[in-house]
Amino acid sequence: MGIYALCDIELLKRFDLSLEEFVKIAKLFKASILQYRDKNGILEEKLENIKKLRYLWDEVLIVNDELSLARLCDGLHIGQEDLEEIKTVFGTKDKKEALVVIKKVANAKIVGLSTHSLEEIEEANRLELDYIGLGAYRNSSTKKVNYLLGDELPKLASFSLHKVVAIGGVRVFDNIPNVWKKAIGSDLIVKALTYG
Repeated sequence: MGIYALCDIELLKRFDLSLEEFVKIAKLFKASILQYRDKNGILEEKLENIKKLRYLWDEVLIVNDELSLARLCDGLHIGQEDLEEIKTVFGTKDKKEALVVIKKVANAKIVGLSTHSLEEIEEANRLELDYIGLGAYRNSSTKKVNYLLGDELPKLASFSLHKVVAIGGVRVFDNIPNVWKKAIGSDLIVKALTYG
């Protein structure tokens, strides 16, 4: 089970860390995927950050929610609401068509979708995705959690036909069966600053 490092800009600001310092931490914990997430920044700042990460990070780089920036990355991670919005904006009849548009418009080689329930997993099983994010595993300090799966997450993960990334409050040393990667942000930083 590998690490999918969440590079959340608000989290970096809270810990007073640069992108360079976060990348060092991600490498320290042998992360193989890095997701860039910035919910509040302006597009120009996000663009500069993505360019900097492209220079610093040799592994897979995913952008969260930003269709316009996905071409600069290896892929895109979207939430259920984002997929609905894309469906509306592009006038597609369903989520399957919306994903085709995403891959075409964003030139995304990798697409991941957040899921929170068995129903959403079953729907995702019918979609052309590379992975699903499943959670939240526990409460998180970086995002408001509406779905708390806890010990149910490994069982739900076993129903997915796609690779599963455990999301939401996951810690470095959590052992979560049926999961391909663990998405971790603040715990990577805390562990690195405490023990590094």
